Amino acid sequence: MKSFNHSELRDFLEDESFRLWLHGKATPEIADAWEQFPQRFPERAGAFHTAKETLLAFEGDTFTLPPARVGQNIRRIMQTINQADPTRTGSEGEVRLRPGSALWRWAAAAVVVLSLLWMGRHYFRPAPDPATRMYTRLIAESGQPLAEVTNTSDRNRLVTLADGSSVLLTPDSRISYPKGFDRHEKREVYLVGEAFFEVAKNPEKPFFVYADNLITKVLGTSFTVRANGKDQVHVTVKTGRVSVFTRFDHERRKKQESAQLIGLVLTPNQRVMFNPAEGRLERSLVDSPTLLDLPIQRSMFAFSDTPVSEVFASLEKAYGIEIVFDEEVMKNCYLTASLDDEPLFEKLSMICRTLDAQYEQMEGKILISSKGCL
Repeated sequence: MKSFNHSELRDFLEDESFRLWLHGKATPEIADAWEQFPQRFPERAGAFHTAKETLLAFEGDTFTLPPARVGQNIRRIMQTINQADPTRTGSEGEVRLRPGSALWRWAAAAVVVLSLLWMGRHYFRPAPDPATRMYTRLIAESGQPLAEVTNTSDRNRLVTLADGSSVLLTPDSRISYPKGFDRHEKREVYLVGEAFFEVAKNPEKPFFVYADNLITKVLGTSFTVRANGKDQVHVTVKTGRVSVFTRFDHERRKKQESAQLIGLVLTPNQRVMFNPAEGRLERSLVDSPTLLDLPIQRSMFAFSDTPVSEVFASLEKAYGIEIVFDEEVMKNCYLTASLDDEPLFEKLSMICRTLDAQYEQMEGKILISSKGCL
C-alpha cells in the first residue's frame, strides 16, 4: 500500500495490497494497516466497506438476494440475469453464474452496490476495532470455559467476582473470566472497554487484567483500565501498586510468575499509556490527582512559616506522589499559606509562585526547580 489517499471505490478495487489483505495473503504490517483504516480515516470508511463487499462478492459464484422490501431495482437485475442465462438459476432468492464471466462480474458489482444503498446500516457497520479483535483472540486462546458479562445499558454495571473482587463496568464494555474464578491458581479477567477494579487482596493468587496489548498485574488494589479501541490503552491507579507490561515484553513470563510486582510499577495517581506507534509504555500523572483514602486533617495544608521540605512531605503523603527537589538549594525556603480546597496542581502553582520556583511532571513524579530563597 503506497499511501492512504484512497477516497473512491476504484482506488480500493485497484490496490493490490487491499486485494491481498482480503485474501489473507498480506504481510502482518499491511494487514494491520488495512484493519485500522476505517478508524483512522472515518471519512473514507464508506468507500472502504463498499470495496470490501464488492471484492468479497467476486470470490464466490453465489449471491443471496436481500429481502423483498429492498426494492424493485435489484429484482430487475436478477430478472435480467435469469433471462441472460436461465440454466444458472438456483433456489429462490439465489442465482449461480459462471465465475469470471463479464456478466458474473457485472452482477456482483450491481447487486452489492444497490444492496449497500438500500441496506446501509447492515453493510456500513464499522468493522471491529483492534481492542475488540484482541479481546476475541485472547478469550479464544484462553483454553478454558469463560463467563462473559456485557454492559448494554447506559449506566455503569457492578460485577462481583467469586473471590470478593468487584468490577464497575462502563457502558458498551465487556469482561470475561474463568468459571469457578476463585478456584484457579491465577485470577484472570479479559476486558474490552473500560472498567474500575477493586481487587480483594490475595498475595498467593495474583490478579491479571488482559486488555488489548496491556497486561495489568495486582495483588490487591483499585485501578481503572481503558481499552475501548478509540483512545490509547491506559491503566490508572487509585490505591495500592500495580505492575503493567505488554503482551510482547520479552520478560513477560518472568513478570507474570514473580511473587513480587516488578517492571513498570504504578502508584496512586499515576497512569500508564501504551504508545502503539513506538510499542512502549509512557508513565505520567493523572489529569486531576485525588487525595488518598487517608484520615487527612484540613490543617494538613495550612502552613505558617513552614520549611518547604515539610510542605512537600505533606503533599507526598496526601497524594502518594513523589516530589523531587534540591533540599540544599531550598533549605531557606518557607511557606505561609492555606491550601485546603485547591487541587494538587493549583497547590503546586501557588507554592511555586510564592517561592519563585517552577514545577514539571516527568515519569509520574513532580520535579521542582528553584534558585533558592534568601
